[in-house]
Amino acid sequence: MIAVLIIQNSNNMRIRKSFYALLAFGLLFMISCNQTNSNDQISIIPVPMQWQTNKGYFAISGRTKLICSKQNETRKVAEYLAKTIGSYTPFIIEIVDEVEGESNDNTILLKIDSSCNNLNNEGYRLKVHSDGIQIQANSAKGLFYGVQSLLQMFPPTFYNSVITSEIIVSGVEITDQPRFPYRGMHLDVSRHMFPVCFIKRYIDLLAMYKYNTFHWHLTDDQGWRIEIKQYPKLTEIGAFRDSTLVGHSDKLPLKYDGEPYGGYYTREQVKDIVQYASDRMITIIPEIEMPGHTLAALAAYPEYACTEGPFQVAGTWGVFEDIYCPKEETFTFLENILTEVIDLFPGTYIHIGGDEAPKDRWQESAFCQQLIKEEGLKDEHQLQSYFIRRIETFLNSKGRKLIGWDEILDGGLSPNATVMSWRGETGGIAAAQQGHDAIMTPGAYCYFNHYQAEPETEPLAFGNYLTLKKVYSYEPVPEELDSAEAVHILGAQGNVWTEYLANPENVEYMVLPRMAALAEVDWSQPTDKNWESFYQRILGHFKVYEALGYHYSKGSYKVNMITTSDSAGVWNIEMQSEIPNAQIYYTTTGDDPDTFSTKYVAPFSVNTSSTIKAAIIENGTMKSVSKQIISKHKAFGAKLTLKTSPDSRYAGGDASKLVDGLIGGNGFSDGHWIGYNGSDLELEMELLHPDTIRSVSMRFYQDQPSWIFLPQEWSIALYDMEKPYEVKGSFGFPVDSVDSRVAIQEVKIVLAPELRSKLGIKVTGLRKNPSWHPGTGENAWFFVDEIVVN
Repeated sequence: MIAVLIIQNSNNMRIRKSFYALLAFGLLFMISCNQTNSNDQISIIPVPMQWQTNKGYFAISGRTKLICSKQNETRKVAEYLAKTIGSYTPFIIEIVDEVEGESNDNTILLKIDSSCNNLNNEGYRLKVHSDGIQIQANSAKGLFYGVQSLLQMFPPTFYNSVITSEIIVSGVEITDQPRFPYRGMHLDVSRHMFPVCFIKRYIDLLAMYKYNTFHWHLTDDQGWRIEIKQYPKLTEIGAFRDSTLVGHSDKLPLKYDGEPYGGYYTREQVKDIVQYASDRMITIIPEIEMPGHTLAALAAYPEYACTEGPFQVAGTWGVFEDIYCPKEETFTFLENILTEVIDLFPGTYIHIGGDEAPKDRWQESAFCQQLIKEEGLKDEHQLQSYFIRRIETFLNSKGRKLIGWDEILDGGLSPNATVMSWRGETGGIAAAQQGHDAIMTPGAYCYFNHYQAEPETEPLAFGNYLTLKKVYSYEPVPEELDSAEAVHILGAQGNVWTEYLANPENVEYMVLPRMAALAEVDWSQPTDKNWESFYQRILGHFKVYEALGYHYSKGSYKVNMITTSDSAGVWNIEMQSEIPNAQIYYTTTGDDPDTFSTKYVAPFSVNTSSTIKAAIIENGTMKSVSKQIISKHKAFGAKLTLKTSPDSRYAGGDASKLVDGLIGGNGFSDGHWIGYNGSDLELEMELLHPDTIRSVSMRFYQDQPSWIFLPQEWSIALYDMEKPYEVKGSFGFPVDSVDSRVAIQEVKIVLAPELRSKLGIKVTGLRKNPSWHPGTGENAWFFVDEIVVN
């Protein structure tokens, strides 16, 4: 038997008026007479529950009066609206108390009215006609959201400060209320901190889109950002780091800027921000991380760790082994901190993190092991549950509720805790099934630090890929829940982690317009949602962003190819884009498309090996090119018997991807690469019919900083012969030194041609990261896409 190993390498590249002064925004309301819930006729986001346009309009001018019922909260909403109008026009809007029986011509009426009691406490009614505008609700919150809808009906030119005579608002009647009681946005200020003025303007963005919760991530390994009077070293030491990582944390060797970085918010600044949010009907949930993500605190007070330290505020990202030790002194320390936090934040919830807390130090600690025995705990996971329960008991004694990331489920959930489900939906499902409230924030739909368009066209981001359309497609209530369990899903939240967002402009770009899409997920009923309608409405919002110099993404121009095949080896290709009515051109020859290429109008088929390239061409400019290689080979559709199973986190662990004819792309998470974590690939392959086999080819992915290594050895066993035998070899890929390249290695094993129908394949991975690697001793990965037999 003769076997020849051929290795091929291919390296792959992986404000005019500052919008910060924005108090609210508006959009042109498009007139269409007598339309009810025709979503393409209204530019409000989130789309209202019910609406109908009418003939006519109302003109707001300096002579218009703002009438409000006499409650203090109602007057605050009136003042907000008057101030907003006065910020962009010369109008000084007079606010007067409502007097029964007086004419309301040329007025804007804000009224808490019992006729709205059939709506929830955030619902409202808005009516615009030729004599005036009426906004009615059963609470000040409802009035405020009605005001936000009204502001969105203003033309974009309003924000250019060019209107000097009248603001024209088209006639409409709206009845509206939110679907979910919790509608949240998050901001991490530990990795990078932002000035108070930007925090307020970020809150303004939330208000515009009718969010009611701001989750403020104030502490982490990279910095402690809130003043605590009893423990001044938290901000004297814990708020500052020596330097900050430059570029991605998975690119070796790591590089740092060498510049000290830090800061914090004083108690007075926090009080000011809390009040600012409250005036916009937004509750702030502070997050104080524990027991993990606490290096900044331990750098200031090392006595609350399980080891002596010293510790340093982290200048890089990731998860660190040193966490709080569950000693009585630690609980006293944390309770004192939380007492001051409770004094600053009047909301119901206190977020305690609870995520990504390695148990190494607890396993090594004699104290922790003794505590586990004394408390009758099973392991360190139950010790974390004990830790969380201690904190929850304290918070409950102060009239507050604990909320934490879904790791707080590990070891048993605290009695009254609310779960924030980020590692997919599993945590939220488990919490709801146990009768606990949950907030859905899965990374695949709600992490706005992920790229929102092709990475090569975008600013540096965390990684992964989350388009505007995918955010909009999210349904927060999982199908696994029955109606009784579903009521525990309070809503969804968008998260903004700032490892790679060093300034306000970057934060703006990452949240807009995805924040608008999630707002509609949270507010509007699923039956009222429509992607094409939303996209047309968001284009109107882009005009407002541009008028105010706001940084935002225009979305992804990527062409997604959905490829399926039949048993005969015919592949059907459907092309999609999040841009409605996009002009897509494609080739099947591997050439880049242009306007002379075939225009995509409907799915098409190929039955031979092909390289399909597709792109949107807009105004003569070709956007990013998508590529799918199809390989028609003799093992297509072969029956596979697995002796080892791939990891389910990639391509769903579906090993049939190895013989589907679709070649993986430049990203190992594209759905075509199969991953093995600390294990080997071993399978038997039975071809659909006997054939002459001359070679076996495989492609492997390398990204050492991401713990992905090329495999070490291979073997091919031939079974359907008089005497089965095996050929073996090694790949010869060195792993004794760092190679930070992202690369794809193709390996072709040439065999003596013989008629065969069954063969066994084994690929041996590195299994453990080498000694020089930051993750030394942990499981190493290897990834393979198609096993091509010819």
